[in-house]
Amino acid sequence: MLGNFGIIHFNWFSFWRLWPLILIFWGIAILPIKDLFKFILLIATIALAILFFNRIDVTRPWYFNFHRDYDEGDFKLWDSEKDKGTTYNYKDQNLTVPFDSLARKGILNLDAAAGNFTITGSTNDFLAFSKTGDIGNYELTSSDQNGVKSISLKMNEGSMRHNIKKNSVDIRLNVTPVWNLDLSIGAAEMDMDLSGYRIDTAEFSAGASSIDLKIGDKNPVTVINFDAGASSITVKVPKTSGCQVSSESFMVSREFEGLEKTGENVYQSSGFANNKNKIFITVKTAISKIRVERY
Repeated sequence: MLGNFGIIHFNWFSFWRLWPLILIFWGIAILPIKDLFKFILLIATIALAILFFNRIDVTRPWYFNFHRDYDEGDFKLWDSEKDKGTTYNYKDQNLTVPFDSLARKGILNLDAAAGNFTITGSTNDFLAFSKTGDIGNYELTSSDQNGVKSISLKMNEGSMRHNIKKNSVDIRLNVTPVWNLDLSIGAAEMDMDLSGYRIDTAEFSAGASSIDLKIGDKNPVTVINFDAGASSITVKVPKTSGCQVSSESFMVSREFEGLEKTGENVYQSSGFANNKNKIFITVKTAISKIRVERY
């Protein structure tokens, strides 16, 4: 309505570039202060945002100002400008690493962009990987040393595009070896059922993500580390294992089922010291929701 009456001029793409304000509003909402102070902070944030965008010079690019209407030429996709003369060959992929009975440990390094990622189920191979969508293609390399098989999965250089529509990755691991996982992912949705695997360590580096993780009791000691931006994290832990959570996060919502606070930012399950199997979880995030469930 403001645009139709000529009070301001902007296109919807410019409007959606304000999405970081959602994180600010979320942070204000969970601050442990009175509602009156939250309301004042909210109004101040909106006022500063309006002031900022009204002071942007009209010569700024079409996608970052509210002062002028767009024209037809503005909607040329960045990819078509940058990739002129380049032909992409995006395709579904199915990659495998053959089983090796001499490999007692597996190390998986995954470096990817945004998308949906799942790790679940077993395979007769050492690792099975499948990808669908218009991003990629992925490159798989592996090496062996002293009974340890290291596997690296990453996108080929220059295969990232701005107008991504779909990136779905499914990974299945062999249940025999002990696994170390190092997953570096941007804005992503991760659904990972690791309960059937022997997990030694799992490192998650992510941006604004939704992570749903299920851990089993196949290994005596399992160490899980999260280093993420604004995220929603749910970890399912078996009641047969002792669980310790160290949360080094600010502006966070915590729900730790069956855990009691035993120190500064440290939570443990009852009888943790006497449990045969132990799971250690460390969380370092920005504005986040963290939930631990016992099953």
